[in-house]
Amino acid sequence: MMRAIVKEDCTSIGYLQKTHGLDGSFTMHFEEQFDLTLEEAEYLFLEIDGGLVPFFISEDGFRYRGNDSAIIHFDEIASQEQAREFTGCAVFVFTDEIIEPEEEASPSMLMGYEVIDQKHGLLGKVVHVDDYSGNLVITVIFRENEVLIPLSDDVLTEMDEASRQLKLICPEGLIELYLE
Repeated sequence: MMRAIVKEDCTSIGYLQKTHGLDGSFTMHFEEQFDLTLEEAEYLFLEIDGGLVPFFISEDGFRYRGNDSAIIHFDEIASQEQAREFTGCAVFVFTDEIIEPEEEASPSMLMGYEVIDQKHGLLGKVVHVDDYSGNLVITVIFRENEVLIPLSDDVLTEMDEASRQLKLICPEGLIELYLE
């Protein structure tokens, strides 16, 4: 059962731009940050005469057309003529149902992490991160020497975000190479 629709509990995420095809579908324009919310939505609210009216998204009734538009079809609308009545309507969702996009992981997030090697123990903190086409290389100051360590799946055994530690098994001889 759907809860009461109070406009103050909702957020506008876009609008129905124009009809699409003859089956009552729409081209919907939306703000990019709401794409995850739209992917998961079973229904949306259309603003009609100042009130919000729920419309259920048809099975397979949502597909992207770009970063900020999609083709959408509602169960309740079966023809282009019906759809024309709703063109231009603002589209809303319950604010507490908005899915926030996760922050994109950035290599620079590793700055300051403690680096612990299985053989040598604590090496130091990450002072620099390079990204060579998706291959990360961290720089650590160990015994007053700059040490470059590739962060491949073979090397990185554990990343603890809570304690900000990277646990590694460095390739044989890598650390010694920088100490000579």
